[in-house]
Amino acid sequence: MKPHQLKAFLAVVQLRSIRQAANALHITQPAVSRAIRELEEHLAVPLFVRGAQGVTPTEYGLAFEKRARLLEQEAERARDELRQMRDGQLGCVRVAVSSVPTMALLPQALALFRAELPATALEFSEGLAPLVLPALREGLLDLALVQHRVERTGPELDCEELLTTPLAICARVGHPRARARSLAALQHAEWVGWDRAMVEDLFAGGGVPAPERIVVSRSMEITRALVGRGDLISVFARPALDRELARHGIRAIPVRERLPELTISAITRRGAVPTPAAAKFLAAVRAAALSLQN
Repeated sequence: MKPHQLKAFLAVVQLRSIRQAANALHITQPAVSRAIRELEEHLAVPLFVRGAQGVTPTEYGLAFEKRARLLEQEAERARDELRQMRDGQLGCVRVAVSSVPTMALLPQALALFRAELPATALEFSEGLAPLVLPALREGLLDLALVQHRVERTGPELDCEELLTTPLAICARVGHPRARARSLAALQHAEWVGWDRAMVEDLFAGGGVPAPERIVVSRSMEITRALVGRGDLISVFARPALDRELARHGIRAIPVRERLPELTISAITRRGAVPTPAAAKFLAAVRAAALSLQN
């Protein structure tokens, strides 16, 4: 199985056309057809059905697509690692970060990383665990720093819990229930969270039935707007409230129930060998988390 065969296969899967795949790869149509034929012979299964309307992946082709993308990503990481070994500081680390790790860990981790590898490229994207973990599984990311717990991690990923941080129930200044002091007093308000389970678990821990109205928001900006400018209630990490949310008119509602803590974790794809730069970035994140615990 050769790199040019994988590239041809993935291009045809995406474009459903030998001609368009050839144009995209800047090679001839016979070269694409030959690469596909060689790959089918190597795997001993048909990958495409050819027809008047183009080519369609068979069930074997659809099953192989995921593996082919991972193989291509691993090949790129291998080339990246060799470039890093050759040039000392080059390469690229791709990291997805949610809002709380961004504020709590990222600045210090970046400073530690830059002290060792000042020239290495970094690509950060923002997102909560439900949004970024599929990209991690597909090999599009080296690392995700998100709110996540080990028991919620699937078999394809490794989860390393780094630190925990207190949570606070929050609403806008002047909210009708701003003086509430129990979860029961907030049960009939409308809530917003990154998933329903987050709010339901909060109430279950206090022995109170969950609210009926829970808006799901996978965006910190949207959640902040709904809480800061509306009558929705949410739960935020205490550092986010102290450093960022208070200036948007969002305040804590100090209920008497003990709230669970938020777990910040580093998640990687199980079995993936990190490049030297990715390993150094994870080490910098661990060091930043350790410093916050001391």
